[in-house]
Amino acid sequence: MYGWYLLGGGYRKIRRWSPPVALCGLYPGLYVLLSLVALGLTWALVGLLGGWMGLPSILVWILQLGLVSLAGRQAWGLAESLGVVWLFRSIRFTHRLGQARDRDLRQRVASLARQILALEAETPGPEVWLVGHSSGSFVMAMLAAELRRQGSDQALAGRLQLLSLGQNLANLAVHSQAQAFHADLALLAQEPRLPWRDVTSRDDYLCFAAVDPYRSCGLPCLEVAYPDLQLIPLAQRQGLASLSALLSHQFDLHFEYLRTAKPGRSGGFDLIEELLAP
Repeated sequence: MYGWYLLGGGYRKIRRWSPPVALCGLYPGLYVLLSLVALGLTWALVGLLGGWMGLPSILVWILQLGLVSLAGRQAWGLAESLGVVWLFRSIRFTHRLGQARDRDLRQRVASLARQILALEAETPGPEVWLVGHSSGSFVMAMLAAELRRQGSDQALAGRLQLLSLGQNLANLAVHSQAQAFHADLALLAQEPRLPWRDVTSRDDYLCFAAVDPYRSCGLPCLEVAYPDLQLIPLAQRQGLASLSALLSHQFDLHFEYLRTAKPGRSGGFDLIEELLAP
């Protein structure tokens, strides 16, 4: 994955659309590298101290193994608490899709489309929303395209709408092998287009704030802006006034889209109000 990112042009492509997202992509790799250096230093330091104290070699080896194992567990726990593990899994998931290894996901998307239609046939709703957050934004786009392929969007005409929150569409779109996803976006761009609102924030360094997904994957630009790009002040919603506070709350900010905003701090968007509005 990092071979593609560092040597195959991945970092350069992503940085073109969002320097913060490109740097976040380096975060798990840097954490692992620093952790390995720390573990190596621990091993060497214990060996030097053991030799200086004249301890038997077998005892020194046992101490080295024990302390390095303990430090490794601590490093893993810290990685979990800092969101490193979550971010790595998300990046790896997207990378696998970008390498056209998305057959299982597409089967699940097709199954979900059938379930939506079955539910609609049984209990039609006045509105049908497809909402995708973060990496779920491109799964949402896949699902919307699958509904269109099945002709289902006609049955849901006037009721079906799309909403992407903190989207990472460009993370997948920049992969040249993601032809199936490019085809999904091209299909969604055909008239009549489904209403699609895209909500992001420049305070969220894990999303592509106000980035046109069609430009990011090299598809022709549309005459009319699509989707409808909306920027909101996530830092203001959480009352974060300094850069240090902003950096230390990035993972929490990335999920702020899914929460009800405090009175006077909605920034023009509140998910619960949107879904429950008459």
